[in-house]
Amino acid sequence: MTAALDAIDAALQEVTTARILVAKVRSKQVRGADQLAGLKSLAYAWFNTHRKSLENRSDIDVSAINDAFQTILNSADKSAARTTYLGALTRAKIGLVAARTELLRNGATTTPLHSDDVPPDFSPLVGSPQMEAILTSRWLECCKCVSAQAHLAAIVMMGGLLEALFVARANKMADKSSLIKAKAAPIDKKSGKTADYQEWMLDSYIRVGHELGWITESAKQIADVVKEFRNYVHPAKELRHGVSLAHNDSAMFWNVTKALVRQLLLSAA
Repeated sequence: MTAALDAIDAALQEVTTARILVAKVRSKQVRGADQLAGLKSLAYAWFNTHRKSLENRSDIDVSAINDAFQTILNSADKSAARTTYLGALTRAKIGLVAARTELLRNGATTTPLHSDDVPPDFSPLVGSPQMEAILTSRWLECCKCVSAQAHLAAIVMMGGLLEALFVARANKMADKSSLIKAKAAPIDKKSGKTADYQEWMLDSYIRVGHELGWITESAKQIADVVKEFRNYVHPAKELRHGVSLAHNDSAMFWNVTKALVRQLLLSAA
């Protein structure tokens, strides 16, 4: 199982790098010999190497991933549009994330999940299977970080998961007037108007979420603490405050984060 996860992670990293490089191409078509060779190598790496680690996994459907890489391979033999490659790379990434999520669900983690760590149903907040797969993957990554005693990494992942869910909760609102008019909504200094909610920081989401009743007062206070500890991702701040995280801290924050996630899900039901 570890080999399968390693293969997917390697493919994801290669796809992400390739997408960044293709996005930098200014012409409508990708014509550079080195660029085309790199895209071919990317596809061959999947078909000849990474995919082999998943061949014995009947529970994983890689057909969409295969189709995406086949599009890349076929397109590299002609002057295909940059958007063709970007679309195929995006589909490949979505498929890889979904496959990784399925592997983790089916027991690819090194230790069994506690019943409370089983990913929740994110569908009340998000409308696409692709985004559900991403959120599930991040939830499981939090579990892995806590289990591995990667305390800071765990808390940073928790903050990222919460921020993504707050954004999803805002997107779920058909009428966003209450969101924009919230007293706690951040104001853009240049325009003097409410800043675009998709650009808000976690702190603003916590305060507005509480104001709109998405989370309780006690949840807000605890979320503020998660937010502050997440900011220790900056080494200088960790040095100034002399903070040292232990296993009990990351496990405690994970229990808090799970409770916050459930409150957000209930608010959208």
